[in-house]
Amino acid sequence: MAAGRKWRTWPLWLSTVLAPVAVSVAANQVLNDGVWSGPWLAGTIVAAVFAGLVAERAARVAAPASGTVAETMRELARLVHDRWSEEVVTRSLGDPRIPVSWHMTRRARLMDHPHLIADREPAVSGRSDDVAALAVAFRSLRRRRLVITGGPGTGKTTLAILLTLELIRTRADDDPVPVLLPVADWDIDAHPRFQDWVAERVRTDYAALRPPGGRRDGADVLASRGSILAVLDGLDELPEPARAKVIEKLSGTLTERDQVIITSRTTEYGDAVTAARRPLKAAAVIAPKALVPDVVADYLGDWVSAHSPAWTEVLRALRNGAAPALAEVTSTALGLWLVRAVYIDRPDADPAPLAAEYAHDERALRVHLLDNLLPALLHAHGTIRQATWDPAAVTAWTHRLARLPSGPGGPDLAWWRLTDQALPASRTPRAVARTWIGWLSGLVFAVPAALTAMLTYGPVFGAAFGLCFGLSAAQAVRTPDFAPLRVRRRLRDFTRGLLSDVPTILLVLPFGLGLPAVIYSTWTDGWRAGLATLLAGLGLGWVGLRVLRQQDGAPGPADENRLPPFTAALTPQSTWRVNRGLVGLQLMNALLLGAIVGFAVDFMNEVSVVAFHPSPSVDAGMGIVFGVSFGLVNKRQHMWLTSAVALVHLGPSGRLPFRLMRFLDELHRLGVLRTVGPFYQFRHAELRDHLAATESAE
Repeated sequence: MAAGRKWRTWPLWLSTVLAPVAVSVAANQVLNDGVWSGPWLAGTIVAAVFAGLVAERAARVAAPASGTVAETMRELARLVHDRWSEEVVTRSLGDPRIPVSWHMTRRARLMDHPHLIADREPAVSGRSDDVAALAVAFRSLRRRRLVITGGPGTGKTTLAILLTLELIRTRADDDPVPVLLPVADWDIDAHPRFQDWVAERVRTDYAALRPPGGRRDGADVLASRGSILAVLDGLDELPEPARAKVIEKLSGTLTERDQVIITSRTTEYGDAVTAARRPLKAAAVIAPKALVPDVVADYLGDWVSAHSPAWTEVLRALRNGAAPALAEVTSTALGLWLVRAVYIDRPDADPAPLAAEYAHDERALRVHLLDNLLPALLHAHGTIRQATWDPAAVTAWTHRLARLPSGPGGPDLAWWRLTDQALPASRTPRAVARTWIGWLSGLVFAVPAALTAMLTYGPVFGAAFGLCFGLSAAQAVRTPDFAPLRVRRRLRDFTRGLLSDVPTILLVLPFGLGLPAVIYSTWTDGWRAGLATLLAGLGLGWVGLRVLRQQDGAPGPADENRLPPFTAALTPQSTWRVNRGLVGLQLMNALLLGAIVGFAVDFMNEVSVVAFHPSPSVDAGMGIVFGVSFGLVNKRQHMWLTSAVALVHLGPSGRLPFRLMRFLDELHRLGVLRTVGPFYQFRHAELRDHLAATESAE
């Protein structure tokens, strides 16, 4: 249905663009006898581009209406539930769930005083296949704070996801909204208060619109009220000193109403508690029990055919202790998933080696499973839908992806950083590639700006302006814009803010030098010079007012009855599409800007602000000044374009596939990658480390 609406909007968009062109052609025939001048042609381009921008932006979906705190919480809960329900399906976390048992840790030093945690013992216990009971136990805690510990691959993140969904499904209107967040993203120096970081991350992951006038938004209000239950995944992925700082910051900044869930490997959490010299305040700590052979055999038996002699023998060996390596590997959720993916999801695979060749060598069995995981997933996926990629190429690229040097986000695979991480490691080739990519990206914006500026004020000025404009903005911003383009609301809020500033600007203008300058310019040089001075004064007054407000410190209070809404649960694919759309808008804006600057300089020429018929050197100088100024002010978030140009550079060498996002999405569907907000991550650190340490058979 959405695709149908999209196709129906194309004729409207095209007719909107062609209408001003047709009018301009007709007017030119009547007024100029069909002789096209540069300014007339530039004006036609501006009219067509402006009409296209209006049509394109008006066709975008408007954001949901503002609401109260309760309505904003319900909308956020819906977005979180939809987002992670989809991830549960993609990661095959649904029925039958792996029955991992959880109990309160026996390591007393990892927990606060028992009477601060719960009224009775044991406080939290249950199984991953009965997460409803765990949710009830969590709500029985005094402060509702929980730390999920365990070794590698024991299902900590899986439990956190399932618990998040269950808490949302059973939440009352006044219960906080659980939101899964990667704790490794918390920069303590940038956000010393835990609530400030939670608000910033939730604002990003669920696209909260900013209210006009620098007021606090829904994320700020919910975080400060304790209405967000932060489910912090992956404390162990932080560097060792940072883990202790996180524990200290949480203990120091959590208020009595703040609820939190944390996942971490047991050893890393214990070291962090020791370094911080105290456990997390009022938090229960749970740990998993190893999956015993009988439970594993029952679970695998539900997946395999009852008439398979090979599986019957393997399960018998597992139960009677004849396959100790298999029992050891499947004692964790990760190991059990590996066996299922390599042998059960691929029906033609013979499971006999599990109880024969690898019966007594746990390490060899684990390496065997990890080696065969990707081919098995590709085979199973190919039986469901037609393969998009050559399996050998997917395997080779996945190994390269695992070997890429870590970026500033740690385990996060950010599409806007991957192309830079994949550049040659040598300093000189890397610098040359970065320079080439940056300049080419800048030239893409330079061409449309130069085109219309050249038509309105000559080739020398246009070329200088376009080149300096494009290259000055080429590397201005290194992170993309995550928020969807809710343009109608943004334009409405911008217009309201501008209109609210006009009285202040008009009030200040007469008491400054602006009004006397306008009167003097009009008296001496005519009305055109006076108009130019008035517009310049208004523009400077508005810019000055905005600068003062930006330096005003903390944002103003929010209207809790009209909170801007959360609009979308972000994914890597959605942020890629948003930034691709932004590049198209920026190219159209570059056409407009070039024409506007060209017309403005031409107007300045007419009122003798600049010399009439200046020399080419003066034209070039003005183009450089205007181009650099606008390029630096108009910081662009065009990481899609930079990534696309880099892929053209990296594709022939095989470092990354040309269709990078389609490849990453394919790995996500296979279950190799998971998504966390706008980032991809390898599903298991052990899998990433194994892929990075081994060479693919290319």
